[in-house]
Amino acid sequence: MSTSLATLLLVDDDNDSVEAFQALLETVGYTVIPAHSVRDALDVLDAHPEIGVVISDIRMPDVDGLDLVRVLRHRFPGLPCILVSGAVLTDDDVIPRETAVIMSKPVDIHHLQRAIEQALKNRRRGTPPRTQSRPPGG
Repeated sequence: MSTSLATLLLVDDDNDSVEAFQALLETVGYTVIPAHSVRDALDVLDAHPEIGVVISDIRMPDVDGLDLVRVLRHRFPGLPCILVSGAVLTDDDVIPRETAVIMSKPVDIHHLQRAIEQALKNRRRGTPPRTQSRPPGG
C-alpha cells in the first residue's frame, strides 16, 4: 500500500477538467478530493481537515475561485490555494494576496506539482503565500 504525498481539494465546475486533473494528480501520488462548486468545497474542507492544498478553477458560476480564496483566508487561515483558469483575467479581477500561484490551462503537471510542493512547504513553515503568477492569457 502506497502513502499519499498529500491530500488535495480540487474545485472545478467542469466534470471533464476534474476527471483529468484528478487522474494526473493521483498518478503522481496525491489523494484528490473533488468538489464541483465553492459551496461543495467548503463542505469538503469542513469534513476533511487533512487537506493540504486547494486547487481551484477561477471562473465558475455563482461563486468563483477568487471569492473562494477570500473565504479560505477567514475560515481556514494558512490553507494555500492554487488558482487555474482557461479564461483571461481582466483588470477587474482582484487577486487575493493569499493565492499561492495562478496557472493557465492547460496546466503542465510538473509545474503544478512544483507549485503544490512549494505551497505545502510554505504551509509547514508558516510562511504566507507569495503570489506567483502565470496569468491566463498573459
